[in-house]
Amino acid sequence: MCNLPGQLDEKTFRSLTGNSPFPWQRRLYEKWVLGDFPKSCDLPTGAGKTSVVALWLIALAENPKIPKRLVYVVNRRTVVDQTTDEVEKIAKNLANTDCRELSNLCEKLSRLSAIDFSEKEGPLAISTLRGQMADNRAWSADPCRPSVIIGTVDMIGSRLLFGGYRIGFKSRPLHAGFLGKDALLIHDEAHLEPAFQTLAESIVKQQKEDSQNADAACQLKLVSLTATPRENAKSSQLESNGEDAKPFCLESNDNNHPILSQRLHAPKNLRLQTPDDPKQKLPEKIVEVALEHEGCGKPILIYARKVDDVEKIFEDLKSKLSKELKKEQKTKAKKRVLSLTGTMRGLERDKLTKEKDSIFQRFVDKSQSNSEETVYLVCTSAGEVGIDLSAKHLVCDLSAFESMAQRFGRVNRFGDPEPLPKDRQTRIDVVHPDPAEIEEGKSDWQKRYNTALRKTLQILKSLNGDASPHSLRETLRKISAEERKAAFSPEPEILPTSDILFDAWAMTTIQGELPGRPPLAPYLHGVSEGDPPQTKVAWREEVDCITGDLLQEHPPEDLLDAFPLKPHELLSDRSDRVFIHLQKIAERHPDKPVWLIDEQNRVEVLKMKEWIPNKEKGEKPKEKMKRIQHKTVLLSDKVGGLREGLLNVSGKTEATDQTSLDVSCELEDEKGQPRRKRSYSREDVPKGWRLVRTINLSQSEDDEVETNEEESSDCIWFWYENPRRGDGEGYTSAEEEVSLESHTNDVAQIAEAFAKRLKLDAEIARSLKLAARWHDLGKKRKLWQRSIGNPNPQNCLAKSAPGMMRTHLGHYRHELGSLIDAEKKTEFAALSPDAKDLTLHLIAAHHGRARPHFPQKEVFDPDNPLPKAEKIADETPLRFERLQRRYGRWGLAYLESLLRAADYAASAGLKVKKETAK
Repeated sequence: MCNLPGQLDEKTFRSLTGNSPFPWQRRLYEKWVLGDFPKSCDLPTGAGKTSVVALWLIALAENPKIPKRLVYVVNRRTVVDQTTDEVEKIAKNLANTDCRELSNLCEKLSRLSAIDFSEKEGPLAISTLRGQMADNRAWSADPCRPSVIIGTVDMIGSRLLFGGYRIGFKSRPLHAGFLGKDALLIHDEAHLEPAFQTLAESIVKQQKEDSQNADAACQLKLVSLTATPRENAKSSQLESNGEDAKPFCLESNDNNHPILSQRLHAPKNLRLQTPDDPKQKLPEKIVEVALEHEGCGKPILIYARKVDDVEKIFEDLKSKLSKELKKEQKTKAKKRVLSLTGTMRGLERDKLTKEKDSIFQRFVDKSQSNSEETVYLVCTSAGEVGIDLSAKHLVCDLSAFESMAQRFGRVNRFGDPEPLPKDRQTRIDVVHPDPAEIEEGKSDWQKRYNTALRKTLQILKSLNGDASPHSLRETLRKISAEERKAAFSPEPEILPTSDILFDAWAMTTIQGELPGRPPLAPYLHGVSEGDPPQTKVAWREEVDCITGDLLQEHPPEDLLDAFPLKPHELLSDRSDRVFIHLQKIAERHPDKPVWLIDEQNRVEVLKMKEWIPNKEKGEKPKEKMKRIQHKTVLLSDKVGGLREGLLNVSGKTEATDQTSLDVSCELEDEKGQPRRKRSYSREDVPKGWRLVRTINLSQSEDDEVETNEEESSDCIWFWYENPRRGDGEGYTSAEEEVSLESHTNDVAQIAEAFAKRLKLDAEIARSLKLAARWHDLGKKRKLWQRSIGNPNPQNCLAKSAPGMMRTHLGHYRHELGSLIDAEKKTEFAALSPDAKDLTLHLIAAHHGRARPHFPQKEVFDPDNPLPKAEKIADETPLRFERLQRRYGRWGLAYLESLLRAADYAASAGLKVKKETAK
């Protein structure tokens, strides 16, 4: 069959995904390929939502004007981002050159890139902003290359607001620019994060209002996906006043499709139960009901709202399973029960979900679902969203409707291949208190949430035992909008944004307190009593080593910038639970140091005893606890407090010298290669690794001990990083010397290629090219050349093997020197005032300064009088304001990022495609 222009090619889609397209996928493609992106898509669980990545990729090959980056945002409670696995499968299939359709698709997508990437890398860049692909910069080395970036609301949202949790101020504008421009943002299960959805919509609206000289096609596109929208299509259309109102939904041909119909009508028999005895607690009843499935040889899923209940169910279930077994069988019984919560440290969480032979695989791999052993997975809401679980049976407590719908979608997810007798069909048991016992609640939020529980219970009763997706959707369709909304969790208070707030967040050079610049978390998630403040916890060796005068020489902020905290090191829990944990550790280690890190990566160094309230001074635990809300607590790796990846509140487990809790170097890239190493010797570091920090731990407070840093010593700590493609920004070390002329020529050539591929306005393209040629002029200063160990400063280098010795450089910024020299160029004088502004700003901002200023200590140039440097510095914030008004906040960050990407690519040795250079 020959496809008409604008129609989805079935062979290409099937080869890319392994499945034939559903009718809704065909219809959505036909819209996207024309650049029409519906604001919302109402698609049920099991309908194949992640296929939107493949639809976008095929559409991009046919229409290069649609966004080149797809940003996939999942709920912050998601534990395993299986979207990454789906995208990796797509990328792997794309490399199948034996398939004619895929070969054609690959060729079309490859034409979009400006950089000559290897065939092994393929035309599609993938970054998850977490795990192995965290910040791999594959997506930002070439802004023309098709890229998929996957992350949570916190990861993506903070970057969109120029924050970027756990990334330095230098990189924040780049992330904001490339995520906020020429990007399609897919917000999965948007109803679970209404505050972020509203924020994203406000960014889209702001871009339309404040962009005078930017390509409208480059503006952020936003699409929300949801299986359980709070409003039905009719009420949603009325509320939005008709503007792009109608959500994209399934139609009759979808409902009649054999595979979709099987999933929509998958049998799920619902039983509602209350405890038999008024004294029996809900967790006890849940365990009792779950054990009714013992011996079925199937995976059993258990949900509870509270972490404390999950812990109790987990322990009780293990205990009961092993109670009457022989000694040698007890261990085996315990291994049949697994718990999964959002409070688990990233390292243990990833191992749990990636091990091929683990219990978890029984819930995600259909080929392993059957076995002689019955296995149990006990989850909080962390297992509700973003995990492609499919259990045989479900036991859970009562939650609000959107949560119940997610839970129901995790059993018999794809429908039984053939009809089964009722006693073998999937069963869902909801254990709930008597409706009369669901209290009104003391606070307004509790009253509304308890009302939602009662309304949800009424809806579940009206299902008459049929909890299939079709039954759920039909029941919701029939009830009124008011009843439907009342069954959902209360929406958080959504804080309004404004152009003033966006301005404040965009001033990334100002790292300290700034009046009018509030924390990001309330804007990402809203403010809700039902969503208590969270605190992150990690363990690092340097907390115990860098003390006294060493803190002055090696400020914690600098150390965390050199070796940022990565998701695999962190766990997150309610602040009140973390505080209890800290107090128990403080009782054992009162004088151990602890670092308290805020959203701006500012660090406060304290002693553990700070967490023990002094009753004599009238200190209250609640006030102490507030200090850690929305912050990260970095503990010494020797204080203990972790067991099986979870906070060990009991404090029984102590870390020893052999069991350090510092896992900062247990980080691998997507190829399984280590990315970090810290050593007390230079001899055991692989060739080609970059030295990012040298710390002399032998220096006493009075500096009596001196050590030659060139010699290996047990007292000298070397921090190394395994560089990857695109990791060139800010680093001056290299295996071989790189001349300044060669580097700037490479950057200019790459920047010109970007401008050509992106079809930038001629004046903007010229400013970008000139800024690339002049951005490193300030490196010609003898001071700078000596600081990188260049023995012949007349032969200017961009990079050297020794790398930067900052004690020799002082606070000199070569960007400021470059501004002075650029203004002397003949070509600069011929530019228009707007082009001059843009050229100078791109130079000034290419390492994160000039947003809006240069800090006062950096305002000098060794080759020019101070008044000249001060004049240049004074002009910088005024120029930044003019350009933000002209290009918009994200537009200006995007233009800055083009130069920075060219600098990355040149530093990484990437080359322009021959056909692009012509």
